Amino acid sequence: MRATLESLAKMSVPPDLEWELIVVDNNCSDGSRGVIEDFARTSGLSVRYVFEARQGVAHALNTGVPMARGEMIAFTNDDVIIHPKWLASIKATFEEFNCMGVEGRIIATWEHGPKPSWAETKGPRRMPGVFPSFDLGEEAKLTSTTPWGANMAFRKAAFEKYGLFRTDLGPVGYKKKMVGVDREFGRRLVEGGEKIAYAPGAIVYHPVPPENLTKSYALSHYFHYGKSQVLVEGWPKGAICYFGVPRYMFRALLENFFKWITALDRRARFYYKLQCYRVAGSIATARKLSKSKRDAPQRRNSAPGGSL
Repeated sequence: MRATLESLAKMSVPPDLEWELIVVDNNCSDGSRGVIEDFARTSGLSVRYVFEARQGVAHALNTGVPMARGEMIAFTNDDVIIHPKWLASIKATFEEFNCMGVEGRIIATWEHGPKPSWAETKGPRRMPGVFPSFDLGEEAKLTSTTPWGANMAFRKAAFEKYGLFRTDLGPVGYKKKMVGVDREFGRRLVEGGEKIAYAPGAIVYHPVPPENLTKSYALSHYFHYGKSQVLVEGWPKGAICYFGVPRYMFRALLENFFKWITALDRRARFYYKLQCYRVAGSIATARKLSKSKRDAPQRRNSAPGGSL
């Protein structure tokens, strides 16, 4: 986190841009408060420390948003390095496109080990979410792609209109590994007809954590990814269900399992194994939702697909 804070202090900020830094301590026990307070005393920046006892990314985000005094709120993680022009690029993109949200580049760095040989990061069998990476090229443009939490910004009016982040999504400490809290909020904006713009100059460099380099992490991530898909998207009205689970989920599981065991290429085999875990997560959550009358799944008009 020290490196992240130092990179924020080194940004080239336009003279007409007033900004503040809000750091939310999500009930950490690793001395984070001391690091933040030392930085606030010595950086010369306007820094506010906020404590949120309820662990969970969504709780932390929802605590920070109302504290912000600015018209635009930019978000990032505590383990990235910020490009010097990050904030300036976000501001310029908001002004150029008059948009409700901005998403920037996330460039993965491999300081904890090389990219695994089993990983696909491009093409039809890429593995989104396993590695912190997002890049739509060199051109600033409007996009329907929903932002990633490590590098996103919204007008404060977006939260007044669409509410805060969902607390049933997103990781909680090191145990609950749900995903999609950031992209679900962006999805609300896109479905509401709001404009989201891509800012290629708004760059954060995100180290790939050591645990992300293992197959077991990737499989766990995709299982929780599948759980989140159902919580966010639900399933079509009128879908035929067996044991409370839509029939097409069982079909998708069988199709991916067949591709997994018959694929000759090892990367393809692992990709389809990931898809099996994703669908298994969806089935587990659909079954749970069907058994609980308290949390009826959100219904859609078409089968869920794509990424959170």
